[in-house]
Amino acid sequence: MPSTTSGPVAGRRSRYIVQAAVDGALDAFLDGLAAFPAVRLVETIGPQAGPPHTVVVEMDPDTAEQLRRLNLNQLTIEPDQPLSLFD
Repeated sequence: MPSTTSGPVAGRRSRYIVQAAVDGALDAFLDGLAAFPAVRLVETIGPQAGPPHTVVVEMDPDTAEQLRRLNLNQLTIEPDQPLSLFD
């Protein structure tokens, strides 16, 4: 029986890096995460004595695109890529 999924592997979760493009946007994003149960906070990155400047979240590509559109010009949301010594 053929698969009914469309696009890349449906339901596949990936990690994304989220950074603010404007002041306060990342705090607002973190405060609003409860409204998006499909998004799991993995890690916050920033100084110990202050708010984070970057967060790592796990979500499916459709949710990432939805959040990109909702936060246009406020946040940068991009796939987390493994670091490589020679890139």
